Amino acid sequence: MDFISPTIVKKLEMDNTLFKVKIPDFRSMIDCVLIDTDYDGKTFHIVYSDIPRKKSDFVKGKYELEIPKTKTTVAVKIIDMLGEEVIITKKI
Repeated sequence: MDFISPTIVKKLEMDNTLFKVKIPDFRSMIDCVLIDTDYDGKTFHIVYSDIPRKKSDFVKGKYELEIPKTKTTVAVKIIDMLGEEVIITKKI
């Protein structure tokens, strides 16, 4: 999954006349990834978290997890380097 933080992109574009920054790896914008494999739409229960040990490290960006055998909703919460949160859900 690729991720582009709208807040970070907006801040980079604020003064586009002085510089143009290219982000070579989308993972550099992500502070952490949290995953709930049975999201009920209300409470986020963290089943897996990807939080790099050092600020210079990146999140993995690809994950393989066991999910319930019944129909469920998987939710991924991405927190960017500015603290902005995005939740992406997928019914499986």
